[in-house]
Amino acid sequence: METTAGALSSGQVLSALLLCGLMGLLGQGVRATIGLKNAKALGTGTPNAQATFSAAYFLLSLMIGFIAGILAGIAIGLGKFTGVDPTNLDLLLGVAASGYVGADFIENSLSIVIPAQPAAVPAGGAAPVSPPVPAPSASPAPPATPPGSLAAMPLVMAPSTPAVGEADLTSALNIVAPKVNTATWVPALMQAFSKFDINSNRRAAAAIGQFLVEAGSAFQEVVENLNYTHAERLVQVFPKHFASVADAEPFVGHPEALANRVYAGRLGNGNEASGDGFRFRGRGLIQLTGRTEYADFGATIGKSAEEAAAYCETPEGAAVSGCWYLSANGCLPLADTWQISAITKRVNGTAMLGNAQRIAYSEAMLKHLGG
Repeated sequence: METTAGALSSGQVLSALLLCGLMGLLGQGVRATIGLKNAKALGTGTPNAQATFSAAYFLLSLMIGFIAGILAGIAIGLGKFTGVDPTNLDLLLGVAASGYVGADFIENSLSIVIPAQPAAVPAGGAAPVSPPVPAPSASPAPPATPPGSLAAMPLVMAPSTPAVGEADLTSALNIVAPKVNTATWVPALMQAFSKFDINSNRRAAAAIGQFLVEAGSAFQEVVENLNYTHAERLVQVFPKHFASVADAEPFVGHPEALANRVYAGRLGNGNEASGDGFRFRGRGLIQLTGRTEYADFGATIGKSAEEAAAYCETPEGAAVSGCWYLSANGCLPLADTWQISAITKRVNGTAMLGNAQRIAYSEAMLKHLGG
């Protein structure tokens, strides 16, 4: 059943926002605690201004986590938090993960809504000239930051991993998935990676590992194929909908009728006659499915559910939707710690279909991206 913030009472909205905010705060609190512990372990005898505990900054970091949690809740859909199943904490852990990455999550969310402004051109028409980039040195000096700024007081965490390069991604895909048309897909993936903070070899490899199973080894299945040729297979795949081969027979070779039957009345879709099942069948590199999921994704890119579904059929939309899903469902922190099976569970559910293949693809991509 479709649930949106617009259908909730004000009390339910406030309760959902508070729950998401508290989970985000919890995630940021864990990050702060780990950072302080690491700072102590890395102590060199000389106090470091960036690692010194500051109660004021600790509270500020918790506030950032609270805000990130609220943004994650809105992105996922507040209706999902009005009756959270205590036996399934994936949603709450996903929100806590958004709080863990805190400022990065907020910056990424705002970058989707507020496009970057072009640099101002001075009077006279000449564009400003960028200063030359110095050659890298063995020990580059940290950039100067104003005293008291947030940039001057980061939580102590592992150093950021360099962003994935286009040439490296192309080379790795040519080895691991030679059927993928890199001329088409690498630019789309690079754009999507930049939008959703997939900025390390691990995150990129984990994402590609999921995509190659969800959308096929050539990314050829960006629209779900429901054109089954055998009734027996339909009974195997959709046992809840077809009790016998005779029941499934009328749907063989009729993908639209099949989608409307198996996806009716769930995932935010209307009944079988509404046509929502076929309209919102799986699309993109992660196969978003159902009106609710398309509406949630569309809300982040300024499109309706119908527009988002059509967008997911393009290489750009397929890549962006896949990366959005991984980000919105807390998969990126799992990639950082290389928990590929946990990512598979969030993508594919408890069925964990093709998990071994997802792991193999992810590890191969990581190897050829440089580890």
